[in-house]
Amino acid sequence: MTGDSLGESSRSVTHPHAHHNDANVVTDAGNANGKGKGKSNGNGNGNGEIHPMVDFTAGVIAGAAGLLVGQPFDVVKVRYQTPEYAGRYKSTFGALGAIVKEEKVKGLFKGVTSPMAGIAFINGVVFTSYSFFMKLQLSPDQINEPNLGQIFLAGAGSGVVAATLTCPIELIKIREQSAPPHVNTSTLGVIKHIIRTDGFRGLFRGLNATALRDLAYGPYFFTYEATLRLFKYIKTPPLPENTRKHEGHTLIDEAEMELSSGLSWPELMAAGGIAGVTAWLATFPIDVFKTRIQSASWPSDSPSNPSNRAVSVRPTLWKVAADAVRQEGWKVMFAGLGPTLIR
Repeated sequence: MTGDSLGESSRSVTHPHAHHNDANVVTDAGNANGKGKGKSNGNGNGNGEIHPMVDFTAGVIAGAAGLLVGQPFDVVKVRYQTPEYAGRYKSTFGALGAIVKEEKVKGLFKGVTSPMAGIAFINGVVFTSYSFFMKLQLSPDQINEPNLGQIFLAGAGSGVVAATLTCPIELIKIREQSAPPHVNTSTLGVIKHIIRTDGFRGLFRGLNATALRDLAYGPYFFTYEATLRLFKYIKTPPLPENTRKHEGHTLIDEAEMELSSGLSWPELMAAGGIAGVTAWLATFPIDVFKTRIQSASWPSDSPSNPSNRAVSVRPTLWKVAADAVRQEGWKVMFAGLGPTLIR
């Protein structure tokens, strides 16, 4: 989660594929209020599938909620990953206190505007693209639920698609969060500066690194589903396997199946936490180097030398990574991991 913020908040996307207990299914025939899986309405296709717009809206709401809760920790994470702040903070909560002291409470929400304007939609894209990639792998008449490999691929694919939106949003956010405490920045001002100094393509600085990091949606969805299956297996007696046809391929379908699977809310939340930690551990070094690519100045960032724009050498992910490890040691690959996992 994903979820910087969708990479980061986006990693708060919930409900990958889960199990379903047939005994708990409420069909349309027995549910007059329309909550059954078989309910057909103006937004559905009559086969129990959720309309893509409903799926998208759910992702938007989830993204906005995750963003507000995790933003202070995201600010701390970016500060840890930015070389200019190296060694300034001794601990996550010490950093939170120092930021409030120097920049007031609003400092904890620095850079929140651009994610709020777009990061929630990234979760909507993840929800929708996950459904798309899952449908590509499953035949219409498939009875069994998807295997873990299919879930992994659908998650990874959704992350790469979402990266096209995540990259410019996180670039703007990181520029605001890594600015010196006494500098007041605005989202619009940062956008104007980027376009003025490096053109429209400058908004996509770090796109490759963002796409690589967001492959972590694969491990996220994989771990979440694997944990749920483990919880079902270790129950006494074990919960029954799903024997109902897997009608829907959306995350909303899966959420409804989870709620009637026999697992408790604490178990579902534990699975989400384990999945989030696993996903971040899988790609966190890439996130560190992505932050450095997006926060560092290129030669073309100097307005007084516009000619540099054509000749400046863009730092590659490999070069940034090699330089950071050589100068600061291997621990730099996990700078900011603490606040990220707390969030």
